[in-house]
Amino acid sequence: MSEDADFSVAAQTRIAARSRERERKDAKRAKRERILLWVFAPLLLPAAGAAAALAVLEGEGGDLSGWSSGSVGLLCAAVLGLPAALSAWLARRRGRIEPFGWAAITLLMEIALVFWVGLVLLELGPS
Repeated sequence: MSEDADFSVAAQTRIAARSRERERKDAKRAKRERILLWVFAPLLLPAAGAAAALAVLEGEGGDLSGWSSGSVGLLCAAVLGLPAALSAWLARRRGRIEPFGWAAITLLMEIALVFWVGLVLLELGPS
């Protein structure tokens, strides 16, 4: 009878240790995801998208009139939509609504960077 009790105590101890280890790993992952989200969504992804948009615009001399409407739409979807989608993906474990908020933050930051920093402050784009 005492062997069964010892086995039961040992099994419960192992289960508790595994549970603590799993909780520690989950907390570490959540912290890493939170840091990545706060660095990438409002800062790095909008900066990369805005830099790509401004590079294409500056490369074309500030005028995309030679491009077809579909090409311009695809360019906008790529440089504006891709960073927003990546932000939403980074926030995927934060509920149902929060990823949309992070995508909106990224999109609005990117638009601000393109227009206010790129076109107004740096005077890139059309002359």
